[in-house]
Amino acid sequence: MSIYDRDYYKQQTNPDWGQSPYRKSFQPFQGIPPVVKWLLMINIAVYLITLFLGNIPFFSHVARNSMGYIIGQKPSDFDLWFGLYNPNFIGHFAFWQLITYQFIHGGFLHILFNMFSLYMIGRFVEKQIGSVPFLKLYLLGGIFAGMINVLTNMFSGLPTVGASGAICAIVAAFGLMNPNARIGFLVLFFPIFMKAKTFVYVFAIFTIFMALGGRGNIAHMAHLGGLVFGWLYAYNKFGIGNLINGSGSTVSFASGSFFSNLKYKMGAGPKVYKGEEFEDANFKEVNSHGNSSGKWDSRIDDVLDKMSRHGIHSLTDEEWELLDKHKKGKL
Repeated sequence: MSIYDRDYYKQQTNPDWGQSPYRKSFQPFQGIPPVVKWLLMINIAVYLITLFLGNIPFFSHVARNSMGYIIGQKPSDFDLWFGLYNPNFIGHFAFWQLITYQFIHGGFLHILFNMFSLYMIGRFVEKQIGSVPFLKLYLLGGIFAGMINVLTNMFSGLPTVGASGAICAIVAAFGLMNPNARIGFLVLFFPIFMKAKTFVYVFAIFTIFMALGGRGNIAHMAHLGGLVFGWLYAYNKFGIGNLINGSGSTVSFASGSFFSNLKYKMGAGPKVYKGEEFEDANFKEVNSHGNSSGKWDSRIDDVLDKMSRHGIHSLTDEEWELLDKHKKGKL
């Protein structure tokens, strides 16, 4: 044990060492990656603003007759101009709606389910692919889902709102890139667990069935469009993966979890074979930096810092080659 691992050193360098965790202030967004955190805050803020301004005519959902009496509910003018409303989107070239509709929600349960899904799945995907690629995947997935919904509901008289299409893209990408991860959810208050890839396929089949049946006022085609975009990304179809991650990325798509890929690239940790881990029989003693040659190239620090800030997919071919040479002790 080195001096840096001893309690008295930790106590001297860390004023919080040994202190009660209840002494610290509550930080609800602590540990959430930045893009997911900002998406949560923006969506919740937009919902609260439209809720509190509901009595203003532009935000009101109340339908009145010519005498001024309330006769029901209607989309607000805010929904018609910032939701995805076909007459305005096509007739008035309101193309901004492909972005803005993703941040508007029609009710408490609507935003609750979407934000819960974003929090539970999105934070893992952002840490896996990096913040910038995650934001691209989210927004482009929502745009693709919106276009599919427009094309399949050309004469709809209601605006489409919600982040469901974008979140479906995130869920599909997570399930296909991490097929053996376990996802749990409730069905009639009974917990169900299944592999992430199986969940994506089951959800896609269910969505197709609901879309063909035309049941309810849910934009099932937007959900299906999001799932398709997540599939295009995960398997890099039509270059969607390279578009989002950057053409310099050399990491394979839909080939296992982020940590498995990272360990494989760095030559560390157990290998995976048919879903079971086993230790590599060939090993040798290495120094603290993992390089048997005993040398340390300062460029490695820059590469690792870049990987930490922007995700593993941000590394170029030259940077992966540098890491590979360091692993093999050729630097």
